[in-house]
Amino acid sequence: MKVELEVPKRYEKLTEKLSKEVNLSKVFSKAFTKALEDRMKEEIAFEGLKKIASKSKLTEKDALRLADKVKEGIARRHGLL
Repeated sequence: MKVELEVPKRYEKLTEKLSKEVNLSKVFSKAFTKALEDRMKEEIAFEGLKKIASKSKLTEKDALRLADKVKEGIARRHGLL
């Protein structure tokens, strides 16, 4: 995979200097890999939740009522109510 980065003209010299001092491909590769990994974990979790929800008998109204109770409990625990 190849990723290109456009740098404004005023930063070209600085970019050239930094690219000699720092292996930018490793820096960007690590950041991209971490972001991709995080996104994949989110997608896997979401798919799992969808699978669980598809088997649930809970109605939307019941889910909203339950969410309100959870929010209230959290607010009480943190002294907001």
